[in-house]
Amino acid sequence: MTVYTVRPFQSSQQEYEALASLLHAASPGGRPESGEDLEREDREWPTDSLMARVAAYSDGEEMVAVGACYEAYWQESPFTAHARFDTHPAHPQVQLLPALFEGVQGVLARHKGRFRRLVCRAKEDDRDRVDFLLRNGFQEAMRFPSSTLQLEAFDASVWAEAYDRLAQERIRPLTLSQFRTEEPDWKRRLRDLRWKIVQDVPSTEPFAKPSVAEFEEMVLGDPALVEEAFFIALSDGGALVGMSNLWRNDPEGRRLDAGLTGVIRSHRRRGIATALKLRTVEFAQANGAETIETSNEEGSPMLALNFKLGFESNPAWVDFVKELQA
Repeated sequence: MTVYTVRPFQSSQQEYEALASLLHAASPGGRPESGEDLEREDREWPTDSLMARVAAYSDGEEMVAVGACYEAYWQESPFTAHARFDTHPAHPQVQLLPALFEGVQGVLARHKGRFRRLVCRAKEDDRDRVDFLLRNGFQEAMRFPSSTLQLEAFDASVWAEAYDRLAQERIRPLTLSQFRTEEPDWKRRLRDLRWKIVQDVPSTEPFAKPSVAEFEEMVLGDPALVEEAFFIALSDGGALVGMSNLWRNDPEGRRLDAGLTGVIRSHRRRGIATALKLRTVEFAQANGAETIETSNEEGSPMLALNFKLGFESNPAWVDFVKELQA
């Protein structure tokens, strides 16, 4: 039987490379990041926000699992910590999860009284992980069904009326690259649009309004950003009223991931979101993608819209919450 040792992540170049390899094995469909990428992200993490890891090693000193405990600095949640567990598929997570969780609890113990709740996300069909969380005092708080659109079978022509309605509403769709060419103050205006929309996005914690610099770093600086797949709705009065976008986390581009789709409150129920979503689908088809994947909170209007467009349901992501003792 393999014996695993858990110890704090040392943040050396060698460990960052091992972490990158582990994360790719644990989530092969996720964005590939190098050790250098991960080290830079940690270095740029706000110094007043918690970010700590513990790593599990096999007998041969191979990193086989990592538990992270962090504050989501993009949320307005000073009393909430988040936990994330990544395990190599060749090693038993039923054996690794208790050790990683003990390590995370050790991190929290060093910040006793600072946090009141712990949030952890798991896929609903990962029964070992779900059962582990439930046994350890977590409760289901919010569900985010994931879904996939098979682009080969999608016929956008049946949705032509969506574009007609957009024209009737005198709404002009344009790409991010077009908008930043036309608008000198594009970063601030785009930040403001996203903030208006994101406040209505379901979440276990409220979001924090980013500065323009923070928005530039978190959104515009994301290497998966595709400017020609980032669509913005502009009213005839010049107001930004909606957005929808795709992200290239799959380096080969066969899968594109849907980002934030939304419309400001004053312009909802006018078909704007539908037309913008269709723009993203057409972009994906024209650029050789095979699927679009996304997830939405189970009561979100965006989930209903995705199903209407032909997205097929997959297992949901679930946010679990554990109340911590003071």
